[in-house]
Amino acid sequence: MATSYDILARVDEILPRIAARNDEADGEGQIQDETVQELIDAEILSTLAPKAYGGLELDLQTFSRIVQRVSAVSPSAGWVCSFLMGASWRLLIFPREGQEEIFGGRSYVLGAGAAAPIFDVKKVDGGFLLTGQTAWNSGSSAADWFQMNGFVKGDDRPPTLMMFAMPREDVTILDTWHILGMKGTASRDLVVENVFVPERRAASFTGALNGESEGHRLHNNPMYHIPFVPFAMCEVVPVIVGTHRGASGALVDRTRERMGTLSGARAIDKVPAQIRMAQGIARSDMAEQMLTAMIDRITSNVSDTAEPTNRAAIKLQAAMISDFCLNSVNEMARSVGGDAFRNEAAFQRYFRDINTVSRHAFLDPDTAGESVGKMTLGLPVSDPMI
Repeated sequence: MATSYDILARVDEILPRIAARNDEADGEGQIQDETVQELIDAEILSTLAPKAYGGLELDLQTFSRIVQRVSAVSPSAGWVCSFLMGASWRLLIFPREGQEEIFGGRSYVLGAGAAAPIFDVKKVDGGFLLTGQTAWNSGSSAADWFQMNGFVKGDDRPPTLMMFAMPREDVTILDTWHILGMKGTASRDLVVENVFVPERRAASFTGALNGESEGHRLHNNPMYHIPFVPFAMCEVVPVIVGTHRGASGALVDRTRERMGTLSGARAIDKVPAQIRMAQGIARSDMAEQMLTAMIDRITSNVSDTAEPTNRAAIKLQAAMISDFCLNSVNEMARSVGGDAFRNEAAFQRYFRDINTVSRHAFLDPDTAGESVGKMTLGLPVSDPMI
């Protein structure tokens, strides 16, 4: 069975080919089938899948390093890679019969979906009927399973937030992904109309938020008992940290080649350019260290991670790492000159992508900070993800 070292070596081997497809992925709004197939063939998409389904069941630090490396050459591919790997964790929320159907004898799941709920869910004999539309379904072009959240109304109790899984043939994918950054992620809208979902592919999302998902508890590895939001932070933040590393590398290349338009002076000889370049590299190192520490916090004591105060603190920590990377790349942009924003320049892609992905709803530092502040003061918290 492949080790972390083996998988990371395989990642490094395919990175040049992923990077070479960036322009095509941006133009098509999705990563190429060849990239997805390479990720499958190299067992990269099996990284987090349980050994019970033929997966590698490697640790979250290895997962993070994979995502960082891919994101450093292609933020869009890193994002899709992260969510396709993460699907093998997320879709464990369902009962064993549902899990076995979704894995279907493979050691990975090509899964996409979104956390925002739909509201037209009806309980019927043997399952549920779903109607609605959701946005931000990253990796939709590659997925053959889709997850969707929805509220199920009860006669004498508050609505229950649940997660559902549907095969590709049950959903309609809309061509809605036209955006400034992260163009290759195929984060398109999904529509379902009176789609029947059997009970084996339905589960309480509230339980997953609390780290009490019955489906995840079928597996003994504590990694599968992490609450949903801390795990989601392990999916999204490595993309941002990897994108920052790519941007700092692009800044180094730009500093080497840049010439003053009017003066003809080389940027490489200017002390301010040298300083900003060095600071960008140092901030990449710092971001990676902060991310490693965050994942260590999540995995070192899963029962502590499940406490609401710790879930809120981890969400804020993730948002602050993202904000740190965003501000750092925007600072780098002061040193690259106008040519770095031409379509063929590497830096402009990192700039566009990090300024897009850091606006993810999970990474809003104000919302995350409000939750921690209210908890510190003993006030009620309104964030439904906490």
